[in-house]
Amino acid sequence: MDSKIFLSIIIPVYNMEQYISRCLDSVVKAIEHVTEPVEVLIINDGSQDHSAAIIQTYCDTYSYMKRFDKKNGGLSDVKNYGLEHATGEYVIFLDSDDYIDEYMYHDMLEKLDEEHADIVICDLQLAYDDAERNVIHPCRVSARDGIFHQVIDMTMMPASWNKIVRKSLYEGLTFPVGKNNEDIAVTPIVLARAKKITTVDKPMYYYYQRSGSIQNSRFDEKRFVVLDTSKICMDRLHSEKIEKTKVEQIKGSVYLHQVLAIALYPIRREKLVARYRMLRKYMTRIETLFPDMWDTDEIKEFVTWDSKMIQRTKRVSVFLLRHKMYLAVSMFWSLCNWGFRFVDRK
Repeated sequence: MDSKIFLSIIIPVYNMEQYISRCLDSVVKAIEHVTEPVEVLIINDGSQDHSAAIIQTYCDTYSYMKRFDKKNGGLSDVKNYGLEHATGEYVIFLDSDDYIDEYMYHDMLEKLDEEHADIVICDLQLAYDDAERNVIHPCRVSARDGIFHQVIDMTMMPASWNKIVRKSLYEGLTFPVGKNNEDIAVTPIVLARAKKITTVDKPMYYYYQRSGSIQNSRFDEKRFVVLDTSKICMDRLHSEKIEKTKVEQIKGSVYLHQVLAIALYPIRREKLVARYRMLRKYMTRIETLFPDMWDTDEIKEFVTWDSKMIQRTKRVSVFLLRHKMYLAVSMFWSLCNWGFRFVDRK
């Protein structure tokens, strides 16, 4: 067998002593089903708990696991570090509080080989401590034409951990250090660069919904960082040689599922005074950064999805937002009392 590494698995770790063993155990089981040469890069980002010691026990046991220690720099910094040190032809990330199905890498690599693809993507599952709350998120929307549009037009599209990617597609790209929601700045460009994308339509990545995590903490203005990473994505789109159709599809997805979604979901749930204050500040930045947002096909279609009642609510909300009537939309959302919610068709 050729000893050249085929797949590099990059696992950032920061103070994850409670979860890292579950994560690495799932990787060990998954690699048992893989015949291609694999390396696992476990990057300790200055952890102050027992994470480093736990990592070392696995590295002492499994030769394909390598421990790296670095000064704390945040998730983007770790991902950049991992890409620099990965030697595989393909790479995938794995968050250290998440875990995977034991056949995830086997099934994805098999599909990659069958399709001679640059990227393979699998479905994911939001995993709660109470399994009855688990929710499956498909990796594509079959109603769209063409695989690129199908995978781009998804709420969880930016995630880097359910995608095996030809490493060369990351060339010249870095994750923005010091910013959360970092995948938004990178993944759409990587997908656009790929000559062929394929999928495994099974929920094989378990995205653990940990209380206290960034995504499950109380909403505050730190989440506005999505505007910064989305702007990086838009700037990169214009510097890349990407066909116009793909550019418009990426814009539509990012504007709706990442940018506007912050207003329609977490900000909407705030009490009236906080809602109005946050909404005005957030939407003012959108008007400056993304003046073309309201003209994208995706947002125009958004108001036509779901039941008649929800369609009407969406139309009113988008109209008021577009015309900068932030107090009116804040009051409208209160009056609705949200006996129903915006239901994304995906």
